[in-house]
Amino acid sequence: MTSDDRTDDHPDTDDAGLLSPGRAGSAAEAATGDAAFLRAMLDAEAALVHAQAAVGLAPEAAADAITAIAATAERFDVRDVALRARSAGDPVTPLVADLTAAVDDEDTRAGRDADTAQYVHRGATSQDIVDTAMMLVAARTVPAILADLDRTADALAALAKAHRTTPAAGRTLTQHAAPTTFGLKAAGWLSSVRAARTRLAAVRLPAQLGGEAGTLAAFAPDDVTVDGTPGRTSTAASCEPVYDLTGPLDTTMDSPPEPLPDYPPATDPVPEPDSEPGPGIDPAPDEPVYDLTGAAPNHSAEAATESRGAPGSGTAADTETGTADPGTTTGEGPDTDTGVRLLAAYADRLRLAEPTLPWHTLRTPVADLGSALAFTAGALGKVAADVLVLSRTEIGEVAEARGGGPATPPHRRTPVRAALIAAAARQAPALASVLLGALVAEDERPAGPWQAEWQPLRELLRLTGGAARDAAELTHGLRVFPDRMRDNLALTHGVLAAGRLATALTAAVGRTRAKELLGAAERLATRAGIPLAQALTETDPAVAELIGEERMRALTDPAGYTGSAPAFVDRALAEHDAAHTDTDTATQQPPADDTPEPPR
Repeated sequence: MTSDDRTDDHPDTDDAGLLSPGRAGSAAEAATGDAAFLRAMLDAEAALVHAQAAVGLAPEAAADAITAIAATAERFDVRDVALRARSAGDPVTPLVADLTAAVDDEDTRAGRDADTAQYVHRGATSQDIVDTAMMLVAARTVPAILADLDRTADALAALAKAHRTTPAAGRTLTQHAAPTTFGLKAAGWLSSVRAARTRLAAVRLPAQLGGEAGTLAAFAPDDVTVDGTPGRTSTAASCEPVYDLTGPLDTTMDSPPEPLPDYPPATDPVPEPDSEPGPGIDPAPDEPVYDLTGAAPNHSAEAATESRGAPGSGTAADTETGTADPGTTTGEGPDTDTGVRLLAAYADRLRLAEPTLPWHTLRTPVADLGSALAFTAGALGKVAADVLVLSRTEIGEVAEARGGGPATPPHRRTPVRAALIAAAARQAPALASVLLGALVAEDERPAGPWQAEWQPLRELLRLTGGAARDAAELTHGLRVFPDRMRDNLALTHGVLAAGRLATALTAAVGRTRAKELLGAAERLATRAGIPLAQALTETDPAVAELIGEERMRALTDPAGYTGSAPAFVDRALAEHDAAHTDTDTATQQPPADDTPEPPR
């Protein structure tokens, strides 16, 4: 049923994000809605028939006609498809019915005497379309997440550089510990965000095409050709029967049948087997049909499709121009197989990675993507967790640029962005665990694990996309208060730097005596609320005089006890600059909303 065929209005069931402010209005939300998934499924169906045309399994005219209908996703009623999906357990079955009807209607309207609709969904299974749609949706969502991670990383690098030597209290197990610098804290955030970006950008997003049981047997070649299509094609892939075997059997014969000859004839010698099996002949059982152990091109979420003609791409490279034609093959091997060529053309059309094998029950792509998204949410959650602590009223070392809404009291600056990021980070691991659990999928196509992935993967894309958007806003507007950091350091009266003073005391009076003196001075400083240097002077004036008052004040100043923190900041910044250079020079993924290019 198309949108024009609706007979009643359904209630507004769209999820507008009322209870999900973290992703509301984000690019990830727009790229993962029901309409986006419907569009991705239609794109997969269009790419399928174009791939068949590229390898001689369908007429180009049929591919163009189906693509024209599939390009108008708004004509299909998403809600109606969703309701009818309950019958088959997936949304592809009702969508294919609607697409087929729309193509038939267009043939009639245009006066075409062609059964174009027979090529809709030809030879594919519902899982091929849903899995490919999930990868398409991810490919259209991840670039926006990566862009926000880059913005976040740049802001954190600026914070780390600006506060490279700004002293701040280190906190371990909730208590003040040895001093650090705020620059080092920001550098730690930067390192985690960069690691998340690297992992997410490296995830391969492959197309899915395996047919009923992952063999693409429906596309095995024979000698029957399609009108208007050069080359050999598979009639088994068609929805129409090759022969009409439904009529009554004619048992009458004009003459009795001749007896069948012996096979092979007894008088003829048994033929010697060929050393190499010919086309269409199965090889020996102990010989693999294809060597599919090699790595397919690494079409990650960020990598551009550049490996046309590479081994495993299913195309024949022109040795002079380096270009490739998906419908042309040379030599022998996997690239001459119709199914492998079709898979290559299909992935090429969609600009997705070409998988080595169909992955109906080999769910690594989904598990990898889910894990990378959960890691990214966690890395951003670390930033948010620290901001939530440091922006408490009694600490007050940082603040968001905009905190709270109009009803928030003037004295409060609520860390709203950090709270939303933290909420996403706490949800992501549970969602990823569902995807990891789906790795345990039975048989050649699973019942249950596959369906269990759909909603968690979409929610992970939304949560992580929203968190990345919020993190970019948070870090670019974060306000830092070095004076408040110094005030907090002074709360412990120099005790945080006792390690430096211990070294000087040990050199002067020995380790045992130094430990006794320092322990007594720390207790006095804490109890009386006086500086550690003054407490040591009151504990043993002679020893204090031996070290010197001015030196004791310097030794107990936390700002001078930050160790290699500045050097660590420099290392993190150098790593960020190097990664930034690599990102700027790398070939980028095509724009997310581009329509798939036609096969080359």
